[in-house]
Amino acid sequence: MALGIGYGLPFVAQHGTYPYKTQWAAAREGAKGAGASVEDENAGTGSCLVARGQDVYTDGLPFTPSLLIVPQFYKEGNLYQDVPPFVAEDLTMRFTVSRNTTATRVNSSGLIESVASGVPRIDWLGQSCPGLLVEASGQNQALWSRDLSVSGTWAASGITAVRNAVGADGAASGATTLTATAASATITQNISHASQSRIFSAYMRRVSGTGEIQLTTNGGTNWQTVTLTTAFAPFNSGAQTVASGQVGIRMIASGDVIEVDFTQAEVGPIATSPITTTSGAVSRAADSISASGALVSGLIGQTEGTIYAEVDLRSLPSGPFLTISDGTDGNRIQLSFLSNTQLLASIRVGGANHNYFATIPAIPSSGGIYKVTLGYAANNYCFALNGVTYSSTATRPVPACSVIGVGTSANNNAFFNDRIRAAALYTTRLSNDQLAELTRL
Repeated sequence: MALGIGYGLPFVAQHGTYPYKTQWAAAREGAKGAGASVEDENAGTGSCLVARGQDVYTDGLPFTPSLLIVPQFYKEGNLYQDVPPFVAEDLTMRFTVSRNTTATRVNSSGLIESVASGVPRIDWLGQSCPGLLVEASGQNQALWSRDLSVSGTWAASGITAVRNAVGADGAASGATTLTATAASATITQNISHASQSRIFSAYMRRVSGTGEIQLTTNGGTNWQTVTLTTAFAPFNSGAQTVASGQVGIRMIASGDVIEVDFTQAEVGPIATSPITTTSGAVSRAADSISASGALVSGLIGQTEGTIYAEVDLRSLPSGPFLTISDGTDGNRIQLSFLSNTQLLASIRVGGANHNYFATIPAIPSSGGIYKVTLGYAANNYCFALNGVTYSSTATRPVPACSVIGVGTSANNNAFFNDRIRAAALYTTRLSNDQLAELTRL
């Protein structure tokens, strides 16, 4: 069995009292020396991100991870790992981030903000501690996405629309105030494209009244009812397959007042992060995050190992959340939730499939936080999810790998479309009991 880093040392010397915090301090200094930003730096070692890393690091003892990322050190073009700490000599040991457009995230103040191309998105939406948002490319086909008062684009019936409210990004006059002057009042926009799945979403909040509204992406039918709170939050219509039609909002009760910002109509079953438009559709490129090279190869267990991830699921099915490969689709281990009841380790060796499916308790539509491990060795694979193991007796080989993808597939054509809170590799195939312990919530 391969040994974890420093395994031959006495326990105290190997791990210390707070082993991860020592690693974190070194990683922070290395990343800052390279010009990186530190998320939640003001909290220092009291940060929730540090606590998360400490949990991962210590739950795997006596083995320690060869690689650990709790996404928090970053700059344009790079995401830095916590273990091994980045130093100037290790120029290959950092993750390359490629996205050739700007994109949005929710910051620690709960506000939507734009980040530059190539900057990884540490996203706080709906959580007191953030995760790394990784999305496929997308396009917002709803015009004037932040100004529903633009006539000729937005058609209002029984609604007055005035752009005069503080937006979901904190900008003055950023959001549109909608006041219903009649029951079942609507504001819609015509969207046309080939017949395919589409979803409509917006950030909204209740100002006064019931807050009960409906959303559609199917030309005035199949309205989805939601109830707004007094804080901005994202809501969506649910995905529907339509050739063309209207996207829009229906306000149920006359006299209700709501505020709307960042409306979005996009192809696909998942409502993604906001893309601002004015008079034309706007696209966002995909987030591609990976590391490769000789040093990376040594962090991946080549004949046995363990892959760990903690994810914040909002939408299912999702794309791959962690992949090790040789940079091609022919040799890989790629982890994903195939459905709300099935985990998939997509294994290929020499182009041949050796997939491993694990049936799990149904994940609710509201999603949640899930910890996943895959222990692997020749003919000895086992999944663990939230403290429960799902072993396999099938014969499976292990591919030789030199590339790590975070939220992306081996060939970089599939993306997680959700948030990754932590990821780790071990060069040891942990025991099934250790896999369960590492994933216990």
